[in-house]
Amino acid sequence: MIDKNGFTLIEILVALAIVAVVVTLSYETFNGVIRSVQQVDDQAELDQMVRVSMSIMVNELNSAYWRPPSEKASATPYEFTGTDNQAGEEPSDSLRFTMLSHTRAKEGGGDPTVSILEYELVPVAQSEVATLMHTEETNYLSLSENSLERFELAEQVVGLNFRYFDGKQWSEEWSASDRKKLPRAVEIQIDFRDSNGQVRRFITQTDIPLGQTS
Repeated sequence: MIDKNGFTLIEILVALAIVAVVVTLSYETFNGVIRSVQQVDDQAELDQMVRVSMSIMVNELNSAYWRPPSEKASATPYEFTGTDNQAGEEPSDSLRFTMLSHTRAKEGGGDPTVSILEYELVPVAQSEVATLMHTEETNYLSLSENSLERFELAEQVVGLNFRYFDGKQWSEEWSASDRKKLPRAVEIQIDFRDSNGQVRRFITQTDIPLGQTS
C-alpha cells in the first residue's frame, strides 16, 4: 500500500534526474555565455591594440625625413630602409627610418628632434607568434647624449609586411640611399592570431608628406 503523504523511490529518482538535467543545461548555457563574453572581450582588446599600434606607426611615418648627402659629406646621416624578410612562410619585414618631429621641439622649446625609428618582429620563444618591437634613438644628430627607447608595440603577431609606392607602382622594399628619395606612400599589413587561434589581417596605408615633393 502506497503512503499518500510521501513519495515513492521511483518518483524521487525521476525528480532527481529532472533536476540533474536542468542543472546541466543551466551550467552549459551559463558556460556558453561566459565563453561568448570572453571572446568579445578578447576581440575588443585585439582591435584596440591594432588601432593603437597602427595609429602610432602612421603618425611616425607621416614625419619621415630624408635628404641626400651634402657636398661636404659622402654619406647622409638620414635613412629610410625597408627590408623584405620572411620567417618561414610568413612575412617578417623591418623598417628603419629617420623621423623629424617639430611637435616635440615645441614642447621642449628647442630645435626639431631627429630620431631613428625601427619596426621589427621578435619571435616569442616556443611559440608561433612574435612581438612587434618599436625602437627609437632620439637626438640622433645632436651633440647631446642620445636616448634609446625600446618597447612592445603589439603582441600575438604572425606576420608584418610593408609595401612602398613610388608614384607608379608598389615595391616590397625601399632604400632611400639608392632611390635618392622617400616613397610617396607606405602600406602596413599586420597579421595577428586571435584567442580562437585564427589569423586576422589588418591593412592600412599612409602618405609620406615629404615623399610627395621628391
